[in-house]
Amino acid sequence: MLKKVLIEFLILSTLFPFLITLNIKISFSRSLPQKFYTFEDVRNIFLKNLKKELKWLKGELVLKRFNVEPEDFKISKKAIPRIEFLSVPKIGTNMALIKFYLRGERIGVLRAWGYVDARVPVVMLKENLQEGKVIKKKNITIEKMLISCLPQDVITSPQEVIGKELKISLKAGTILRMTYIAPPTLIKRHQQVYIVAVGKNFIVRAKGIALQDGKKGEYIRVRNISSKKIVWGRVISSKEVEVSF
Repeated sequence: MLKKVLIEFLILSTLFPFLITLNIKISFSRSLPQKFYTFEDVRNIFLKNLKKELKWLKGELVLKRFNVEPEDFKISKKAIPRIEFLSVPKIGTNMALIKFYLRGERIGVLRAWGYVDARVPVVMLKENLQEGKVIKKKNITIEKMLISCLPQDVITSPQEVIGKELKISLKAGTILRMTYIAPPTLIKRHQQVYIVAVGKNFIVRAKGIALQDGKKGEYIRVRNISSKKIVWGRVISSKEVEVSF
């Protein structure tokens, strides 16, 4: 009996340090902080998904204001977020539900609200230009601005303005708008042109004098130099006016 007790004592003495170490490890692992989603994490989820929905937009999205309900959420980072916008995503106010799933089961839902803006490139004049001037590449520059501060017809691409004509005089630093520009005047008043007469089976060209300015596609009065007859013709180039019979 004494021998049995002695053997058990020796076994316990040998295992005791190991059991203590194991217990410490178990207790330590239980006390490790669990990782949870933060407010910033949820904000990034919201913005990332908005960028996907607004990928057609030329510019950088900016989330100016953002709120989440409930504010005291506690959701494990192991959960997978899925976002559902409550209306078509747009520049301005957007609302969404962010649902979190763990092992296929929904463990939490957050209501998110955010005001979104975008920083987009806009075309701006580098120098003063007078009415009627044709805009060249050297006359403009590109600046990035928040779209909420811009008019709806703001021009974002240089290709939309180069070669166009100003309707009004503008100062350096002016943001260009569609209402400020027009197709260039191809033919000037008193300019010599060719009157192109187009029939079913013939084309006749004659010299004429433009009696008014004209843009491409516009109809202007032209005097035939030989016959002195005045006709209406459609501007088809910088030197030609088409007359149909």
